[in-house]
Amino acid sequence: MDFKLRIGERSHVVAVPSPEADGTLRLVVDDRPLAVVPRAGPPGALAATVDGRPVELHVARCAEGTWVWCAGRARLVQDAGQEARRPSRRAGAGDGAVTPAFPSVVVAVLVKEGEVVRKNQPLVVVSAMKMESRLVAPWAGTVRAIRVEVGASVKPGDELVAVEREAGGSGNG
Repeated sequence: MDFKLRIGERSHVVAVPSPEADGTLRLVVDDRPLAVVPRAGPPGALAATVDGRPVELHVARCAEGTWVWCAGRARLVQDAGQEARRPSRRAGAGDGAVTPAFPSVVVAVLVKEGEVVRKNQPLVVVSAMKMESRLVAPWAGTVRAIRVEVGASVKPGDELVAVEREAGGSGNG
């Protein structure tokens, strides 16, 4: 079965065959094959090994589509056949925006404006339904804005922290 999904401004074609006997899915995303093997993970997360790499996802459905949180970043996934709807974002949200995957409360802010951070460094801790999640830097860079305080209620698409990519860096640092 084929699906056309929109993630941000980009559309992707995803072919989803029946799972193999061992549970492996051999997806094809934009003509790129991916082997997805479900595995045990933390409570409330979807866990899999994708092309040999462990991945944990948190998913929250909403009126706009489905928010998927992975590696500290939230992304809105929509059916590309539906009319595009913009996620709600506070002013200034950009490429380096760190957002929660689901409605939650900010428990801790771990960085300060102007601080240099490395890729995947925890920036903010949020809590939802008694589960804490650390939101991490999408790449190495500098914290340009903190737009949240401890105790604030936040939702998917709200920019909590903005990280400017380090100059000339690939973001892998």
